[in-house]
Amino acid sequence: MTLKISSVHCAAIVGIAVYLLAIVQQWTMLKYLLKPTVTLLIAYPTKGSSGIFWGLLFSTLGDICLMLPYDMFVPGLLSFLVAHILYTVSFRNAPISLSWTAVPFGTYVAVMMTALYPGIVKEEMVVQVGVVIYMLVISVMAYRASLSGNAMLVIGTLLFCLSDSILAWDKFLHSYTWCEFGIMLTYYAAQLCIAIVHTVDNA
Repeated sequence: MTLKISSVHCAAIVGIAVYLLAIVQQWTMLKYLLKPTVTLLIAYPTKGSSGIFWGLLFSTLGDICLMLPYDMFVPGLLSFLVAHILYTVSFRNAPISLSWTAVPFGTYVAVMMTALYPGIVKEEMVVQVGVVIYMLVISVMAYRASLSGNAMLVIGTLLFCLSDSILAWDKFLHSYTWCEFGIMLTYYAAQLCIAIVHTVDNA
C-alpha cells in the first residue's frame, strides 16, 4: 500500500515550519494561532478514520489547554490521554496480543517514572496518578503500533513517546531552552505519521 500525503497535510507541514520559526523568534501570538490550527489541519484528512480523527480533535483540545497562560495541565493531560486511547483502539492491522516486544516499553515506563519521581512527588496527587496512567497508556499505544508491521506508525508512536518524555522532563525536572522546539518538532512529526497512515484510503 502506497502512502499518500494530502494537500491539507502539505499545508500542515508548512504550518509546522512556521510554528517552529515562531518558537525561535518568540512570536507568542502567532504560536497561539498556529498550534491548534496545525493539529486541525493534520486531523482533517483522517475524517474517514473516526478514531484517529477524534483522537486528533482531543489532541487539539490538549494543545489549547497546554498553551494557555493558566494552570491547565490536568485538563490537557486528560485530553491527550483520551486521544491516545482512541489511537490505540483504531490502529489498523495491529493485533491485541502479548509478545516480547512489550519488554522495552515496560522498561521505558519504569525508567521514566524513576527519573521523574523527584519532580512528580512534589505535585498534587491528581497529577501524580494522571502521569502514571498516561505513561502506561502511551506505552500501550506504542506497543500496539509495534505489532502492526507499519514502520511509519511505529515511528509516529515512538516520536510521541519522545515528545512527551521531553515535556515531562521540562515540566517536572529541569527546563532547557531547546525543550519547546524539541517537544513540538517531535509532537507534530508524530501526529503526521499517525495521520498519514490513516489517510491512505481517504486521500
